[in-house]
Amino acid sequence: MGKFKYPLGILFTMIIGALLNMFLCCNCWGNDDMDDTSNKVPDSNASQQVTSAVASLSTIKNLMLRDENGALIEEGTDHLNFMRNDYKHLEPISTAAISSYGNIKSYLDNHPDKKLNITGLYGSDEMNNSAFTNLGEARANDVKNYLASLGYDTTHMGINGELTDDLNIKEDIIYGPVNYRLSDLPSGDNAAAINKELDDLAADLKANPLVLQFATGASTISLTSMQREKISKLVRYLDARPQSSLVSVGHTDDTGSRVTNIAISAKRAEFAKSYLVNNGITASRIAASGKGPDEPIASNNTEEGKSQNRRVVVTLK
Repeated sequence: MGKFKYPLGILFTMIIGALLNMFLCCNCWGNDDMDDTSNKVPDSNASQQVTSAVASLSTIKNLMLRDENGALIEEGTDHLNFMRNDYKHLEPISTAAISSYGNIKSYLDNHPDKKLNITGLYGSDEMNNSAFTNLGEARANDVKNYLASLGYDTTHMGINGELTDDLNIKEDIIYGPVNYRLSDLPSGDNAAAINKELDDLAADLKANPLVLQFATGASTISLTSMQREKISKLVRYLDARPQSSLVSVGHTDDTGSRVTNIAISAKRAEFAKSYLVNNGITASRIAASGKGPDEPIASNNTEEGKSQNRRVVVTLK
């Protein structure tokens, strides 16, 4: 037993020393911010900021589509988003939104008798810089064009706009200002009535085309409410009949040489085409040309007559 006496004493001393060290230094361990963050008191300002951000994002409505009976077809966690006062969706598009739109397309491919109605939302304090009757319709058209790029059939889609004060806005980004609704595609007598309506619309658009007036040297287009309605009708017709197209024809007064005026009128026609393309009409569906002073609609002997002759006419081909 004696030969173990001293080693046991040394071991006992080491154990007692370690325990005393832990007891005496525990306070310094608890106060060391660099070594232990688990006992930190949360910063109240940071906590409030995080809570505020989560609360604002939690109000964002999910992308949702139900059938006519209320059965859920798709519910996603993200949308196409827009800047305030703008009608073009923001890039990049989230993988969640892309997945949701893929699921909706699969449903529509399996239900060819269904139509997807897209309603763009806009606020009363937003400025309409589009060519459409309202910013909501312009947003719906932008969404429609995006879906068409994914292989959706535009003849199975419809667009409209709706005014609302229930937009989800954070730092001038509007999250998901779009609603989706299914309906049955018209068939039988209803389909025949729709075709007759489209025929009448085509006849009206050709008889009363979209006319854009240009001041000398003008480089902008300012639309009236009637002109916006006409553009909405043109887009509706193009969507319903994919083989249709538009012509943009420029005209001038007789001031200057004919050669110069032909060039000016062609530039005006191209400018009008670019404007329509920027508002979501496919460039390949618009042909532009200029006729100079050759087809006046008023006398060039007065300034008023000349101003009427400086125009671009957009109509169905």
